[in-house]
Amino acid sequence: MDYKLDLRNFWLKNEQSLREGRTSKRVPIGIALDGDWICEYLQLDNSKYYSDYAYQQKHRLKCSAITEKELGISIKPAIDFGVVMDASIYGGKVNYRHNATPTLDPVVNSPEEIDHLVEKMEDVDLLNQGLVPKFLEWRERLKADYDIDVAYGWGIKGCATTLGQICSITNFLTWIMIYPDQIKRLVRCWVDTGIRYMQVMREVTGYPAERSGFSLASDVTGMLSPSLYRDFMMEAEREIFEKFAPGENDVRHYHADFHMIQHLDALREIGVNEVNVDPYIQVPDILEKMPDVTIRGQVPPLDVLLYGKPEDVIDCVKRDIEQAGNTGQLIVSTVGSICPGTSFENLRAICYAVEKYGNR
Repeated sequence: MDYKLDLRNFWLKNEQSLREGRTSKRVPIGIALDGDWICEYLQLDNSKYYSDYAYQQKHRLKCSAITEKELGISIKPAIDFGVVMDASIYGGKVNYRHNATPTLDPVVNSPEEIDHLVEKMEDVDLLNQGLVPKFLEWRERLKADYDIDVAYGWGIKGCATTLGQICSITNFLTWIMIYPDQIKRLVRCWVDTGIRYMQVMREVTGYPAERSGFSLASDVTGMLSPSLYRDFMMEAEREIFEKFAPGENDVRHYHADFHMIQHLDALREIGVNEVNVDPYIQVPDILEKMPDVTIRGQVPPLDVLLYGKPEDVIDCVKRDIEQAGNTGQLIVSTVGSICPGTSFENLRAICYAVEKYGNR
């Protein structure tokens, strides 16, 4: 069954409900189709999409014409480097593959190399590191070609994920157990470098001073035990939040699409007030640990949205809305990116469910 909606009116109402926040009488929805989905749908060469400015913008606009018709949303020209932009400043080579998102080679291949990297990062010119020069070049071209100003500074990859990209995940998870002092030095480097990186990127790209809030995205956090997160990462991530989201009403957003229920107490303690975490748990599990949080979720992108039927998607969204009640604390979304291959039928089913069950 295809779920028909007046999509234009639906998204206008959705924009209003997002602006109104918790006072809205309608549950809002958040949907974003990233480069991996675009490449799969259009059968593109991923390596060209993520590395060639003209190729990327051409196909974003081509895909937009389709998504506007099928889903009522546009895909605008943008800078999409996948998930490697932030960690690239540490020096890892970017690898492009025709059928996968970009990855980084590890910068550190033994714990003895950590001190050298930490020392190097103290004085490095971050505007000339990794993908930053390419980002700034593409930013100028977007302004010239489409009159789009791109400001960078809303958030970065979290500590555990960045260290996993620097060392490789296997090495990081091993070394945190047997070389704790070296990992602690690398964590401190992440804090100091991350602050400098955000400050210089905000300055050079004209990030609006009035925009409050900050986001950390760290799937690898879910691979840590609660004690390891508290001993190594918790205060580092608190420091970043306090630097860039110091206000009482500032958003402190945390994303991790892996098992995270064991860390929710710690996230609450460092002031996280918005989460997109853990597709394996439900709304009440989060609210029990974080009663004041805003939840972006809890639709599993793989089991439900990619492989499920529209009826499964509708049942999941209905469940989330009912479990959140009239708190205004739910923004219906997938936990993590929308998987490549996800159908328009299932995406329309999310919208249909919000339209049918989301009026409070």
